[in-house]
Amino acid sequence: MKKTLMVLTALIIACYAVADDSRTSIMRDRGGASVPGAPWVKRAVSDVEVIAPKSLLFTTPAIANRPIVLVETNYYTFLPNERLQVRVTTHPNGYTGAVTMYLYNENRRTGERRYYSLSGGGLQAPTARARDLFGASDSPIQIVVPSLNDFVLLGSAGDPDTLSFGLNGALGASIPVPSGQTGLYQWVVELRDAAGREVISRSNAMYSYIEGTQTVTGSITANTTWTANTRYILNDFVGVAPPATLTIEPGTVIYGGNGRATLFIQRGAKIIADGTARRPIIFTSPQKVGQRNQTDWGSLVVFGRAPINEPGGQGFMEGLPSQEQFAFGGNDPADSSGILRYVRLEFGGFAIETNQEINGLTLAGVGTGTVVEYIQVHHNKDDAFEFFGGTVNAKYLLGIAFADDGLDFDLGYNGDIQFAAMIKRAVNDENDANFLVESDGHPTNFSLTPLTSPRVYNVTAVRETAPAGNYGGVLRRGTAPKFYNTIVTNSRHAPITIRDDATFAHVAPGRLVFDNSILFGDFSNARFPGSADRADATRNFLFTTMQNNRNVDPMLAIGASPTLIKTFMPDLSPLPGSPARDANFVAQPPDNGFFEPVDYIGAVGTGDNWILSGWAVFSDN
Repeated sequence: MKKTLMVLTALIIACYAVADDSRTSIMRDRGGASVPGAPWVKRAVSDVEVIAPKSLLFTTPAIANRPIVLVETNYYTFLPNERLQVRVTTHPNGYTGAVTMYLYNENRRTGERRYYSLSGGGLQAPTARARDLFGASDSPIQIVVPSLNDFVLLGSAGDPDTLSFGLNGALGASIPVPSGQTGLYQWVVELRDAAGREVISRSNAMYSYIEGTQTVTGSITANTTWTANTRYILNDFVGVAPPATLTIEPGTVIYGGNGRATLFIQRGAKIIADGTARRPIIFTSPQKVGQRNQTDWGSLVVFGRAPINEPGGQGFMEGLPSQEQFAFGGNDPADSSGILRYVRLEFGGFAIETNQEINGLTLAGVGTGTVVEYIQVHHNKDDAFEFFGGTVNAKYLLGIAFADDGLDFDLGYNGDIQFAAMIKRAVNDENDANFLVESDGHPTNFSLTPLTSPRVYNVTAVRETAPAGNYGGVLRRGTAPKFYNTIVTNSRHAPITIRDDATFAHVAPGRLVFDNSILFGDFSNARFPGSADRADATRNFLFTTMQNNRNVDPMLAIGASPTLIKTFMPDLSPLPGSPARDANFVAQPPDNGFFEPVDYIGAVGTGDNWILSGWAVFSDN
């Protein structure tokens, strides 16, 4: 209790400090008296402007100063008698309106909610009316958005170090997990308008009550199902061997038990990881929230039998032995490796050898029979997504805080991609990292076929300003992708650079396209420092040969050069008046059964913010 009082006192004093955009700052006090029982927030005074959205969260027109909220639990899974803790980070982000704050626990299967009320004595019955954290159901208390950094709401300093955030909770002690109660839940914090009716900002922290732990080693040679009531711990390399299928239930959590822990889906085998928005399948670090880092484990690698441009039609995973379990490629463009839908891959990137780390998601020779949708790579040491040849299509890809490239195309990749968002944080930026794309043909023979020639629509790539970093995108080695409706902003060097004769040779025949895009940045000669860069030719291609590119501020809600705190709630929606909403510059994808029609440039349009819909995670550790 002593630590809690110290934290609360410090927060009261700090409420008079000047706000900035850093995570640890405290806003200047714009409120009145403290709320009874919660001195860490201030009541809104009567002259505070009230700004209420016109409809529910994220279906509204984007606003540039949406307040930030991030809620986290200490782990994702809990056995009986383990103790659950909850912490929150909030920041006004320039928002000056009065808000009301709601905290509730929700059953992710049934949607049943239990609101937490200080005046009501804690968690309310499921049948009770919704009520804010500080007031009554019919009279919510208006407050000023506080600046809180990893502020513990529910916790006990005396819990074991492996479980504890190290402080007593402002609302109460940590929660002991009951026996015989498995299930999928989440804690949710909402900042609503002054009347408590419409949500302005929301964050959710998913977790599960489970009944057991299973360590997985070696090879999986028979059809196997992993269930959501068990935590799985990968030990070293684990391979799914043909013809086995690994099925993973929605809501299941898999931990990397050591740095080498990696799941390989071999050629001829399948993975069915078909999660949902409320029950994503999570691969993550074994460490407690707050102590996780990239390279805590490996990640997920999928091998298939679709064509690649290696001589002989077969390749092997870089850095690994030339053995069948690491082989990929073949002659079946429609090959299926299964389903990956609503899957999160967090804090991976184990280094197999020097400069050869595991990507967030590796798809090597994977065919069109494979479904890849709603995949997040979070804080990975290498690329977010790498496609080594193959024909697989992918939709709704989210990369955050990857150390190297966002998208990486090699060895004749020929699939379709739509709706991808790449968000670079300074903490994991590297000098050779291209946060939109690095696209290569073949590393040594640039004329080999199939060409690397994917069709890519609706991508947004943004970057927190940092001394490290490279280009937005690098196209080289005879690559011939087609990019449309793409936004790149805040690259350290030029937003795009194109290199070598073999790549420029694809311009005249129309095989290389990069059009209908917003490339916001500096294209001066000084921003092409690489010896292979061709500044004049790149500028001529992007802004003369291509007719619909613009170098203008895309006017995204997150801003052109986002700070770290903004990436805790990354709103990539275009603001009203944004050039990304000008339909005259939008390219319509072909109607081929995969692409969706759009009327905007970038990964996110108005009214459908798939990034902030609750399935993804935005923690920094």
